[in-house]
Amino acid sequence: MLTKFWATHSLEGKNSRSILGNFLRLEFARNPGAAFSSFTGLTIFLTLLAIGALVAIIWYVPKISHPLWALGFGSLTGGICGNLADRLFRAPGFMQGEVVDWIRLPNWPLFNVADSFIVTSVAFMIFLSWRDIPIRTVVVEDE
Repeated sequence: MLTKFWATHSLEGKNSRSILGNFLRLEFARNPGAAFSSFTGLTIFLTLLAIGALVAIIWYVPKISHPLWALGFGSLTGGICGNLADRLFRAPGFMQGEVVDWIRLPNWPLFNVADSFIVTSVAFMIFLSWRDIPIRTVVVEDE
């Protein structure tokens, strides 16, 4: 939320800023949809989907005992909450708010830090699954 507050106050209504040439630019936009501006007319659906995902994660948290899985689910929760706050509280209204995006990479849609947390945590959890790292750690007691 702090990065979106900064972006709104520092970038909105201004020209994009080059940070690393054309590789990394700061450019402000409000997105009513999802990645690549898909589902633009379905903001309420995206909001309900985020709420559902958050409820499912909260329900599942007690089953997680491996610290790497906890890290993955924690960062996913943070990303979901960051974008959900925009959907709930930003204009044009409750559950219809537009997500603040402000990071531009070449050949990639504009995104924000919450998006980064969502994508990297999902990739991390896919890696954990691929490595067969259990969500629950097994505790073996001595006899």
